[in-house]
Parts: sequence; C-alpha cells; structure tokens
Amino acid sequence: MLTNRINKQIRLVIAVTVTVTTISRAWAGNLPESVPSPARLWQSIRAVMAEGRLLPGSTAYQPGSRMVDYYTTDKVDEIAHGTITAAGGVVRVTRYPAGSLLIKENFNTRKKLVGVTAMLKLPHYDGADRNWVMAAYSPQGKSLAFGKVGSCIQCHIVAQKQDFVFAPPPTNLLPAAFIASFFPGQKISPVYLRLLQEHPGSVL
Repeated sequence: MLTNRINKQIRLVIAVTVTVTTISRAWAGNLPESVPSPARLWQSIRAVMAEGRLLPGSTAYQPGSRMVDYYTTDKVDEIAHGTITAAGGVVRVTRYPAGSLLIKENFNTRKKLVGVTAMLKLPHYDGADRNWVMAAYSPQGKSLAFGKVGSCIQCHIVAQKQDFVFAPPPTNLLPAAFIASFFPGQKISPVYLRLLQEHPGSVL
C-alpha cells in the first residue's frame, strides 16, 4: 500500500517536471541559453516573416524614417504578439519574455526588400541591455550586424520604458536630428518629416 502510494507520488513528480519543462521550452521558443549563430537566427526570422504575423498596431508598408527604408513592415513571433496583445499595445509592455522575436522588413520606394533587422530576447545574454540580441541582414540573409550592436542599443534606449521596442509610426517617432546623427548623409523620408509635424506629441 505504502509502496503504491510512493510510486504514484514519484510518477506525479515526474509528470509535473516534464510538463513544466515542456511549457518552459515552448515559452522560450525552444531557444538555447547560449546565443544562436547568425545563420540559425536567420532561419527563425524567415519562418516568422513567412507566417506574416504583424506587430499589433503595425501595417504592411508603413512609413520608414529614411529614403533607403521608405516603407517598413513589423512582424513578430507568437510570444511577442501575445505579450503585446495582453498588455494592450507596444507602449504598455515593460518587459518581453525570453524567446520574443521582433522583425522589421525594410523596403525602398518601389517596395523592394532591401534589408531586415531583428531583436531577439535571450535569457542571461546581456542584462545591461535587457538581454536583446540585435541583428541586421541583407534580403538574402547575409549577416551585417549581430549580437551586442552598440549603435542599435544607443538608438533603442530612447524606448527603454517599452523594453527598447518602438511602437509603429505615428505612435512613436524619432526626431529628425536624432535620425541624422545615426545615419549621416542619408536623406530622411518626406513622409516621415510630415508625420513629425503632424504628431509632435509622439516624438520620443
């Protein structure tokens, strides 16, 4: 009798452990504690791009800040989408869970893809910068920047209350001078300049 009860308790502990482990892995996007390679992250990015799940509040081909990224489209994985939806919008999220992947597709004036940037939340990666892995790729997946990218962090830190994530325009806008300091010599989109004039309260 006692042996049967102990065996049942052991089976219960094993079942709970397996369930918790499974849930934890699913919530973390099956990501390892260590940093994935740029190639592996690109595979995840491509999968999210194919799914087509837009960041809540975003639209396809929304205004980009510069002529080189005249249009942008923000996409997210299921974890990030659920977090933003539950919070009631990007501006209400203070921390994203591990496994959150946010992607920006950048297009030229002819709506041709010219680049992809991404943010991946990875456990214990870079606590000083909210554990974000920053990445930039060519349309074909060539890694252009990856990891603790200082220029990316310095730009996104202005949205630190939102865990470094910008809401789509016109909810969050960057000042023209700020954009020019990060991208010297690159012309700012006239559409974006108009948004700055029309939505001064949205400028970070």
